[in-house]
Amino acid sequence: MDNKLITLASLPHSQAEILRSLLESEDINCFLEDAMDTGVRVRIQEIDAQQAFPILERMLGKVIADFKKRENYVLIPVDFSDYSIKAAMVGFDIAEKLESKMVLYHSSPRPEFLTIPYSDVIVYDSALFLNYEMTEKETNQKFEKFLNKLTATIDAARWKKAKPEYIVKIGEADDDILSYIQIHPPRMVVMGIRGEDAKSADLIGTTTAGVIFNTKVPVLAIPEKTPDNWLSHFKTVVYATNFESHDFIAMDRLIKLVKPFGCKIICMHVNQGNDGKLDEAMLEGMREALCEKYPYAVFDCQLVHHKNLPEAIDQFIQDNGVDALALTTHRRNILTRLFNPSIAHKLLLHTKTPVLVFHA
Repeated sequence: MDNKLITLASLPHSQAEILRSLLESEDINCFLEDAMDTGVRVRIQEIDAQQAFPILERMLGKVIADFKKRENYVLIPVDFSDYSIKAAMVGFDIAEKLESKMVLYHSSPRPEFLTIPYSDVIVYDSALFLNYEMTEKETNQKFEKFLNKLTATIDAARWKKAKPEYIVKIGEADDDILSYIQIHPPRMVVMGIRGEDAKSADLIGTTTAGVIFNTKVPVLAIPEKTPDNWLSHFKTVVYATNFESHDFIAMDRLIKLVKPFGCKIICMHVNQGNDGKLDEAMLEGMREALCEKYPYAVFDCQLVHHKNLPEAIDQFIQDNGVDALALTTHRRNILTRLFNPSIAHKLLLHTKTPVLVFHA
């Protein structure tokens, strides 16, 4: 096998330098190459690829890490789909509002490294490395096209001031994103509600669902038809309560999460056929408790009568011009019902209303 160079990953310069030192400590020759707008390419000899990949993955987070304080950046996983473009637009505005860094993260499927026994010699399948090289070239072209499309919608001065960073690597998207979050916890993850490989019946992609259910970092899932300037109109977020003690913990975290955006929080409860008087009393008690504890926040509590919970939430969002739906991973049953393909296609919220999922 020829010792030609391949790209292990494209990283921000600081991380590329760290990776180079880690590789060289394992006697792996490494070269850094300017990748123009996408950061720095870390280049190695292809004969070292099998040994180098685990080092890259450990650096990006594929290790069990202790809890770390969140870093001041917004992570935006992309797969170059229209959903990703929309998520990147919204994510850029959020990062700018929070005065945070923005990191665009892409992971392409990694070819398996196999060996073929031939007499007493181990032979590497060169076709796999050719496939790797083609994947790298295609990914770089797609990423460049994606950036051109994205930057065409954003003022050049704003984009330059944001100093976005890019990470492009070979691997499994959901595992890699979760691993990176584990070692570099962001303030928020903003991603498309689904990707280009999602089935037509899916309302939420497997990668997005995997990130939502397996991280403690807030995730904002963006539908394809979310307005480009969504953040400038982000005035109202609704949270569905079931009067559990856990809801007060959730509200505390939601208030802190949306405080920089100055939006109104509506707590809604869906009465599915029981006596509404008790629900009204509990909702009023909740409103008073929240207003007393958070005098600076704007609240409203509303009771909705409907036999179907997902349809009630969807109708409430449409009738009241709600800009985002907030849910916690604790209420997994609601999440599952909202995104169940058998009913989700009937709900308008999936077409343009972002869903903010957070851990509480």
